[in-house]
Amino acid sequence: MSLKLCYWDVRAMGEIPRHLLRYSGQDWVDDRMGMADFGRWQAEKFTLGLDLPNLPYLIDGDIKVTQSVAVIRYLGRKFGLVPGDDEKDIVKCEMIEQEAVDLRSAFQKLCLDKEGFEEKKPAYLDSMEKKLEILDKYIGDGPFVLGEKLTYVDFMLYEFVSQIRKMSPERVGTAVNIGRLLNAIEALPQLQDHFNSELYKTKPIHPPFAAFTGLE
Repeated sequence: MSLKLCYWDVRAMGEIPRHLLRYSGQDWVDDRMGMADFGRWQAEKFTLGLDLPNLPYLIDGDIKVTQSVAVIRYLGRKFGLVPGDDEKDIVKCEMIEQEAVDLRSAFQKLCLDKEGFEEKKPAYLDSMEKKLEILDKYIGDGPFVLGEKLTYVDFMLYEFVSQIRKMSPERVGTAVNIGRLLNAIEALPQLQDHFNSELYKTKPIHPPFAAFTGLE
């Protein structure tokens, strides 16, 4: 049975598992819901056998996963994109995983705040740049979080930082090591067709009701 990933038709929290599935080369179903499908989701969510119904959800045979980070971790294990047994590597990946989640959370909070967006944006960008400076030093020369070894955390950091980069490329550009990681992910042969496609270029980060959708 093919893997099936279901999420809204935006990047947001769904693009990382999509990147992992594209990278894997395996057959999978990319089930995207538009805003008009909200009623469909409400009708289906308790009929799919999901223990904690939510989007995104992943179905892999008899394994059903919800919660975005749980889905990402599952795919990381499935495709061998995990740190290994070295405790220092594990800790580094777990810390950066959560730092990436924090970056995404602050970015999303700003982008969905239509009334306060313009007023709060300068302070957000100042804070974000400082956080990236610290993270950039911790990552080191790379090109990935664990040097030459690619893990699921690299895909998390790539997607969340590249979303922020759509808003402020000049601020993100000051983080040289993170920039090297972004370039390394975009150079992966398994993802070249996607990054060159109209699907990648035209898909919004957030839904149309956001103050910043990523298509501005």
